Amino acid sequence: MSPTTTPPIRITRRHVVTFADTNVAGNVYFAHYFAWQGRCRDELLASVYPEFQQDLARGLSLVTEFAHMDFHQEAQLFDVIVIGLTVTSFSRTRIEFGFEFRRDSDHALLASGRQAVVQVNERHQPCLMPEKLHALCAAGFQTEPPAGAAVRTRPEDG
Repeated sequence: MSPTTTPPIRITRRHVVTFADTNVAGNVYFAHYFAWQGRCRDELLASVYPEFQQDLARGLSLVTEFAHMDFHQEAQLFDVIVIGLTVTSFSRTRIEFGFEFRRDSDHALLASGRQAVVQVNERHQPCLMPEKLHALCAAGFQTEPPAGAAVRTRPEDG
């Protein structure tokens, strides 16, 4: 089945760079950007699709098909990074995300990337995603996150 392109779905989260994020040169170690991709994606799922935990208990999961990152500028200790997640396309078995990492103080683009996840069953074979998750993709994740959630759905940023 061919992927469906969705309207831009924008989720943002803020991250303050700490000593744990930096290397001996004082800049952010590149691998942290991939971890932040995953954290942002997980916060989206937690805020709009809490049934994901039940899916895991039933043997369903989302596995990373690929993750890619382009680095544009260095981030330093105590920089505040605004991470933007956009759902760029989806199908019945796959969701693709786009990411931007910007320094809050000057809006400089630090890195940009993409990630795709595939729905798999307990045998780790691709399978159809649950109807509600697919419907959320089709609706552009237009649902209000629970009070106090770390991510916000901001379609106006599209």
